[in-house]
Amino acid sequence: MKKSLFIVLLSVVYCFVAAGQQSSVITERYFSDPDVKFVTPSLSIDEERLATYDEVMAWININIAGKPGAEVKIIGQSEKGLDIPVIYLQRPGETPKLRIWMQGVLHGNEPSGLEGLLHLAQQLLDDSETAALLDNVSVAILPIANVDGYVANRRASARGLDLNRDQTKFADPVSVIIKRALMEWDPDVAADFHEYTPSRRDYAIFGDSGATISYDVKFVTPGSLIMTEGQRRASYDILQKEAEKVLDEHGYTHFFYFTSRTTGGEMVLSTGAQSPHSSSTSYALSDAISFFVETRGIGLGRTSLARRAHCVYLTALSMLESCVRHKDEISDIVATAKRETVGRKNDIVVVAGESEKYFDVTFIDLNTAEPIVKRLRTQDARELTPELVRSRPKGYIIESATDKEVEILRLLGLEVVQLERNKRFRTESYMVTGHRVAGAMWEGIYPVTVTTETVKRRKRFGSGDYYIDLAQENANYAVVLLEPESANGFVNYAVTTATAGEPLRIYRVMK
Repeated sequence: MKKSLFIVLLSVVYCFVAAGQQSSVITERYFSDPDVKFVTPSLSIDEERLATYDEVMAWININIAGKPGAEVKIIGQSEKGLDIPVIYLQRPGETPKLRIWMQGVLHGNEPSGLEGLLHLAQQLLDDSETAALLDNVSVAILPIANVDGYVANRRASARGLDLNRDQTKFADPVSVIIKRALMEWDPDVAADFHEYTPSRRDYAIFGDSGATISYDVKFVTPGSLIMTEGQRRASYDILQKEAEKVLDEHGYTHFFYFTSRTTGGEMVLSTGAQSPHSSSTSYALSDAISFFVETRGIGLGRTSLARRAHCVYLTALSMLESCVRHKDEISDIVATAKRETVGRKNDIVVVAGESEKYFDVTFIDLNTAEPIVKRLRTQDARELTPELVRSRPKGYIIESATDKEVEILRLLGLEVVQLERNKRFRTESYMVTGHRVAGAMWEGIYPVTVTTETVKRRKRFGSGDYYIDLAQENANYAVVLLEPESANGFVNYAVTTATAGEPLRIYRVMK
């Protein structure tokens, strides 16, 4: 009992003392800044602060806008009325080009993506060797996605929502603005640059005074089984592995991204991504190749910012170089994914279980500044086992569809057709056999979990009902949103109402 109380008290002290700070000894020994000159918004300021939003926009207008091959578009305004800029970098020519999307600062307190991506944009315009990449790729860069969060130096948007948990509900208008711009760009490869918290309450159980994570960069490997094997291979075996080699050459450390929880004194990790609410999986549902990067930085302010920005720059540049180097292969992977989606080739893995593994993870003792290696149990979503699989239907019908359901599906690039006359379809309906509402609110809702049984029947539908044919691009969005057991789909996010013992308004149209 005394030991448990001590751990609790240590955790509280740790949160206040360690979470937002890093000792000069640890900084100098492990995370010193590189000998690289940055002239990006914050790193060009001779002050210990981040650039203001106005300074960022002025920098973009001076250093990017108006240069040959560059166009800065305002894709919309934030809740606070601030412009959201996207930088488009393209060269004319008849050679087919891969289309690349990169974004940073989806979480407002993660500034290294802004600095690293703007440095990349400047190099693509001013450095002839780097600019040559634009002969084979066209690049769209959203450097400061969550402008209101950046101004407030907080993770969430002005509405208090996590924009990287809003890729299927679209509760925040900023999420809609960003998604619309991304879908219009229709990227072959899409990357999201984040930062992670190096010192967490869970790490208080290590060392005498807690520990901090040792890695400069952590990669989020998409694992959703809705994706093709080619998409997963390109993300990990091509983009990630080649970026890791570049980081190694510059002396930066890397690992896989994980979250942690501590139960009974044991820390358990979770890694990989399969949920559609995050960009790491959401990108891939449009048949693009997803790349998601986390640098070590939340809570560090200006500490090691040049190092963090350099990691972003090197990783983003490596991604572009990999795209050029493997251009034909990546083009074929994306084309194959689109062809299989339109052709309704694959069954739907609605629910998949994670594998359990053990990994050695390196921390740094906050007191001694010495490495601590711990072998930790890990729930690994990079290797999934199908648990609930359904055949892919011809399409879906939403009976008496709401404006929100239709709006989201159309935002995701789907053709949603309202039936003009009564028509009978062969369907499978979902009967809700189990229904549970979470006891705690998460992202503005109480999440709903259901179990269902499908029942084959012929049913007549008419005006007010909407049909989504799956023989179209982006159909995988419909799959993850409309299958009721899907994590963060319409039922889970309470966009579609589910009641125990009653059928859903969603129907599978059978071939």
